[in-house]
Formats: sequence, C-alpha cells, structure tokens
Amino acid sequence: MTYDKLRIGKIVADIERFFLDLDKMGVHNENNLRDEKTFYAVSMLLFSLLNRFIDLAGEIVTAERLGTPGTYKDIFRLLVKHKIISPLIGKHCSNLVYARNLLAHEYQDFTEKDVFQIYKKIKIIQSFADEVKKRVKK
Repeated sequence: MTYDKLRIGKIVADIERFFLDLDKMGVHNENNLRDEKTFYAVSMLLFSLLNRFIDLAGEIVTAERLGTPGTYKDIFRLLVKHKIISPLIGKHCSNLVYARNLLAHEYQDFTEKDVFQIYKKIKIIQSFADEVKKRVKK
C-alpha cells in the first residue's frame, strides 16, 4: 500500500484548520446563525470541510485499491465493505455526503436550522481524520 502522505497531510491540515475556524465562529445553537455573515461563513466552512472529508476517504480507497467508486457515497460503502469503517460510521458518513450535496445544490433553500443540523454531525470527520493519520503512520 502506498499512501500519498503529502496529499493526505494537506487534506488533514485543511480539515483541522476548518475545525479551528468553525470554533472561532462561536456557534452553539441555530440562533447564532441568524447573522448573515456567520450563516454564510459557517455554511462555506461546512461545505469545504465535507469536501475535504470526501477527498480524504477517497485517498484511502485509492491507496488501498478498494475499487472504483461511482459516487461519493460509494467511497464510504467501499470503506465499510473492506472493514475500514463500521457500518454505523459508514451510515453517518453517507448522511454527511447527502448534506454536502444539499449544500452544493439546494443551498438557496437552507435555513439556520438546516446548517446547524449539519454542524452538529461533523465531529465524525475529525475522528475519521485521526484514524487515517494512525493508519498512514503504520
């Protein structure tokens, strides 16, 4: 297995930076998203974070030659199939892919509640990034 450690390191660094930036936004509930600047900033950070999450998962699929995914959700199905993540984690990841697609294609209909719901679910990305770091170090 050959991991592109430079690319994975860059993706993980981006993920960590986006989490730090989100923390600076001070979002604790959907009311914190009523300010337009905060709403749009958090939305873009979530979208960027979700994209890098998918990139990171794709790097594992490619490096470990798990198959060729046809969709973003297929990336996580392959990770589950090859026991890299549990089925429960895979389901959460698929839900995040769905959220990413909504942010990308249905953005104009998003409310503070919608953005906050995604925000509450993204902690799994940090856990996934930590697991990838351990896996790549081996």
